[in-house]
Amino acid sequence: MAIFKYILKNTRRQAAAKVVANDANSVIITYTDIKYADQTIPLNTAGNLFWTISDITYDVASSAQIIRNGNIVFTMSAGQGTISLSRDLGVVLDEQAHANVTIQTGSGNSSVIVQFTKGAGFNDPDRQILEDRDR
Repeated sequence: MAIFKYILKNTRRQAAAKVVANDANSVIITYTDIKYADQTIPLNTAGNLFWTISDITYDVASSAQIIRNGNIVFTMSAGQGTISLSRDLGVVLDEQAHANVTIQTGSGNSSVIVQFTKGAGFNDPDRQILEDRDR
């Protein structure tokens, strides 16, 4: 009953995580997992963040769920699938977008890749270059 989490991509505006399991289990993806190295979190609270789910790719032996704040926001039926929400539908899953993400797998082997789009709250360092006259 092992489950593993891998961060596949982590840029200032996007992140992707892969979860692999060989039986029923769950793992949490937190904002600190996908925060870019020099991004800061205002007031150090997840409630200020907004990170939506833009794409999902999965291969699961039995039903699996994506849960945020105790609410199921997406269910994956047994089999394979790719849901390109932002590209194909022009929308993202923004329900409970301030909450951590729990991937809950069913029995058998499962692989789930979730892509996130980072929105409000992921502050980049100030890279403004001031001229001497502006100081």
